[in-house]
Order: sequence, then structure tokens, then C-alpha cells
Amino acid sequence: MRNSKSSTLSLRPRSLFMVSLFMVSLILTLLCPAFVSSTPLSSSALEAAESKDEFSALKVGDRVRVVLRRGGRYEGEVVEKSGESISIKHKFGTAKVTRQECLEWERFKTIPEQYEERSESCKTANDWCDLGDWALEQGEVDLSKQAFRKATEVQSNNSRARKALGEIEYEGKWMPLEEAMKAQGKELYGGEWLTAEEIAQREEDDSAAQRAESLKGRDAYVEELRGRAWAEVEPLVTPHYVVFCNSTEENAQYYADVMESLYKAYDKVFIEKFWPRKFRKSPRSEVFIHANHQQFMDWTGNGPGIGGFYNLLRQDVTGYHGSFGSTGSTEEVLAHEGTHQFEGMIFRSLRYLPIWFVEGLAVYFGDGSKISRRKVEINQIPRDRLVGLQQAIEDGSYCDLKKLLRVPQQRFGGFFYGHAWGILYWCIYGNQAPVKAWTTKENTGGKILEDWLYHVQDMDSNCDYEKEALFFEELITRHTGQTIEEWEEEYKAWILKLPVEEIGRKRGREFSSEAIKIETTKPAGWRWEKSGGLFSDEVVASLSTGSKKRRVSTYAWPNWQHAELNEEYARSLIGNIFRDTEYIEVLAEKQMGGNPMMVAVFDGKRVLGVGENNTPELGEIRRYAVGFFGSPDKIYGNVFECDAADWDEARKYFEEYTAKFKYTG
Repeated sequence: MRNSKSSTLSLRPRSLFMVSLFMVSLILTLLCPAFVSSTPLSSSALEAAESKDEFSALKVGDRVRVVLRRGGRYEGEVVEKSGESISIKHKFGTAKVTRQECLEWERFKTIPEQYEERSESCKTANDWCDLGDWALEQGEVDLSKQAFRKATEVQSNNSRARKALGEIEYEGKWMPLEEAMKAQGKELYGGEWLTAEEIAQREEDDSAAQRAESLKGRDAYVEELRGRAWAEVEPLVTPHYVVFCNSTEENAQYYADVMESLYKAYDKVFIEKFWPRKFRKSPRSEVFIHANHQQFMDWTGNGPGIGGFYNLLRQDVTGYHGSFGSTGSTEEVLAHEGTHQFEGMIFRSLRYLPIWFVEGLAVYFGDGSKISRRKVEINQIPRDRLVGLQQAIEDGSYCDLKKLLRVPQQRFGGFFYGHAWGILYWCIYGNQAPVKAWTTKENTGGKILEDWLYHVQDMDSNCDYEKEALFFEELITRHTGQTIEEWEEEYKAWILKLPVEEIGRKRGREFSSEAIKIETTKPAGWRWEKSGGLFSDEVVASLSTGSKKRRVSTYAWPNWQHAELNEEYARSLIGNIFRDTEYIEVLAEKQMGGNPMMVAVFDGKRVLGVGENNTPELGEIRRYAVGFFGSPDKIYGNVFECDAADWDEARKYFEEYTAKFKYTG
């Protein structure tokens, strides 16, 4: 039957009578084939057959309403047709129904069809506007705009249509909003149309707000850094330590608890029953912690690259309250230097031991531990050390085992620390690491380390590096059945497979890190640099994917001066990571998306790393743009790199990156 609404067509069986007539015809066909073959079906029977096939006439794109035999209904668009079933996209999802499941169905005209039908009756501008409003209600934005444009053709100054199209009247002429705003000297800034003067004021206000946000908590932190006069400090006595700390009393107690947790970790590996503390000079070891880095440097004479030290003669440890390196902390420094202090209790003298073993063990317990007030988790992979070691293997600067074992103390710089850690980590944890180097049943690394420890425990004279190197090499060949060269090839492959812990989290184009308190956004279409491709102190980087070599990254350093960033401070940072610089745009304070930064553009060579003789390895001359941002605890450097000839075109990527940089501390 026909639906009473002119916009719909009924697809239901027309009547019970028609169905009955069709069934009679069908029975006659089966019972009297000869009769049927010579007598055509009646017109009524043909109509019934056509009605039956109306479901099959449905096609993708039709809008239908379906009533189900089991109850319920669907209304929406046919998005798929397969034999006797259709898939209907409705407001709650997509449903697939078969012909047999349908009690009733009817087809509606599509919105475009209804639009065309309605448009035939539009005569005036208001008629077209009404049609535009109707199309908008149906969610058809393009059809709506089409109707409103028709209205302006009928009546060019129709305000209803012009406003619906997003236009405004300016100086007696209707025009798009953007065009009108530009005619008034305004630009879109933060979702508002503002004049250049208003934008400048807004940027200044945003900068002040950003600065206030970045300095949030500075007062409390500065109080910690200011500390107390040493004359007022009472030592904290624990079962194994005497801790002197002139930061706040709360921090002093915290570090005293940390030291006891560290002692438990040392004792877990070097059990006192087998490793008596017979060389300890006093019942409790002393630990001195300065309130800040500057005080530490002033009192000890050390430079900014030193986080703490162990005094061999007094067997005490000295450090400071604050961060060290991009991710380092006072806890890690105490763990590292505390390891030396512990070594001094169980070995006759650290001078008698090969330096690779002394420092490798300190990295294992220090950098390679998760440290909290009450617990220390050892056998962790120190991210920065692993990254440096993997880079050395990949770029060819790796120091092979035979050479490493023979490097004397006076030449053993930071470059070798990761190498030394890798050897001990392989021996101690190679059977349980994320990538296994040997099995627990074989106990290859355990046997090597056990024999080595028994050996070094008896050392009672200054180290003969050649002799001790040969001894350790013999342990490897004996327990692995391989030559040093064969073992080392497998060892390097194992190191390269170890996972590098991400400092932060990457989601789409965004990087965020709670550890270093920042959020950054890489340019659209660029790819993230792998952790193994980061330079020293870099925390995140991304690369362009086209033929032009562009790179943008963020560095992080401790703000050891705990001061606001200034030109002199920024210039010293440039000197740390670049050489042979020639300025194109000198250092100046600028607002980058509301962030107050020290910005400069120059040609120069990036420091790619430090070789075994502490000689910086430099890259080729490139164009660099830098934007430094300071917080109470860290300094961040946003660095963009490209060819000099590419700078004018690439500059927008640097400005976008720095504008979206966010400090979350």
C-alpha cells in the first residue's frame, strides 16, 4: 500500500488477499504443470510477485525503516547489501538483518532527494534560508551552504543568509569574517581576533603567566637549596652511617633513610658472612650532603660536571641536594659513591683493583638501581649508560675488552663507565636480563664473576693492569669456550638488543615526560628519532621524512645555579654542545608561543659525543636555531638543525616546535 506521507514509498506486502492469490497460483503450478504452461498468470499474481521482490530492490545508499519480527526497529542508511540481507547504519551503530527477520520495511527518500524536491518550491530568499536551516538540521552542511548562497543570489544583502555563511558586514559590504578582520588590521590569536597591539599585550601577559607557572614551587625549593648553616647541623646517626646534610631537616632524614636502603642492597650481593667489612675504618661511614650544587663546588673545588665523590683515605662520601645530568639525582650519586665506600670496607684498597671493576660496580649499584626511601631495586638498566654504549658500538668508537681492561685509573673517563657496567651486567644478570645472554643452568657469567671476585679479594698491592687483564680474559675463554674476539661479537650483539627505557611517553605527535617535566610536539609528518640516535643530554628528537635533512630535539640539563636563565648562561650552554659557531641572529630573549626563551640562530658543528680521550667528536657544519627555557631545577634546550640554504623555508618548524613546548613542573 502507499504510505500517506508523500516522501515515502511502502514496501510492505500489499494485502493478505494478494498473498493468498499468489499462493493459489503457486499450488496450481505444482499440481497442474501442463495447465499452467499453457495458461499465463493473472495480473494479480504478477503484482504479488513484484511485491515479494521489493526487498531485493533495496540498494546501498537507501534510507529505510525496518520493523523486526522479534520486536524492535532500525532506521538508517543501507551501507551494505548481500543477497537477502542488508546492513543498516543507524544512530547507535550498524545492524545486519535478513529478509526473513523483517516484518515490515519502507524506503525513505534520501536527504539530497528531499532537498531537490523542497528546492522546487523555493521562490524567495527567505524560502531558500528556510531550506538552508532544514538542511543544517539534517546534518547536511554543504547543502545548507548551497541553499544560503541561493538566497544571496535572490537578495544579495539578505543578512540571514550572509550570517549563516559566516560573513559580516563591514563598511557597507558583506564579506567573510577573516577578510573583514584583516581589513580592520586584526589577526586570529588564541581563538580571538585581536589587533597587533592587543596581541603584543596578550603575549606579554601570557609570558608573565608562563613565567609564574614555571616558578611555581620555587620558594619551597629555594628554601631547600638555601639550606642551613653547617654550624647548626646535627648529624643523623643510623645503624651504618653518620649523615651530615645542611638542606632542610626533612631532606636530611630522607637521605639518611636512603643510605640505609642502599646498604641493604650492597649487603644482598656482598653478604657479610662471605665478605666481612674488615677494612672499614670506623663503625659508621660518614656522608656529607650539601644543600645545593653551587655550595658543593665552592667547598670542594669541583666543577659542574661532578655530582659527588668518595674520599679514599677518609672513606667518606660527599654530594649535594639537587639533580645531576638530564635524569640523574642525588639518590643515584649517593648510590654510586656509596658503592665505592662499601668497596672500601670489603677490599684492602681500591688502588689495588682495576678501575674498570671499581667504576663498573658503582654504575651497577648507582645508575642501575631504582632507589626510594625504603627500598632499592638493583639489576636495572641505566638508560644513559646503555645509550652511550650502544652508540659507541654503532658508530665505531666502542672500546674493545682487551683495551678496556688495560685503561689505567688516570685515563679512565666517563666514556668508559658504560663499557665497564656492560661487562658486569652481563656477568651478574645476563641470565635474567630482558635479552638472555646465557642460561641459569650454564651459569657462565656467574662462574666468571665468582672466580674474579675471589681473585680480587686477595689483591694486596697496586694493580698490575696487564696481569689482571690477562687473568680476566682467561676466565672468559675458560668458561665460554670462545676466544675473546668470538665472545665479544656475541656480547656486542646482546648489548644492542637490550631495550632502552624511554624517559617519556610518545602518543601520536606528542611527547610527555613526568621525569623531566615537559611536553613537546613534533612537526606533522616527521618521525621520532630512536633512543639510540639521541646525542648526549638529548631527551627526545624527531626527523623530517623528505629529502631535506631537518632535525628538532630537546636537551635537558640540571639548573645547578638554580637561577633564572640569562644570556651568559645560555651562551655557556651553546658552548657545551656546539663548536665553531658563527651567529646569524645573536642571543636574545623572545616569546615563543608564550614561553620566555633565549633564542639564537647560528652556523656551527654539533658535539656528537666524547671519545675515549675525552676529545669531543664533531659533526659537519649546519644551520642551528636554539631556544633555551629555564625552570628552578632544569634548563631545557630546543634545537633545530637544517642546511643553511634551507633555513628560510624551515624556520616555521622551529617556531612551531618552541611555541608548543610546555614545562609541566
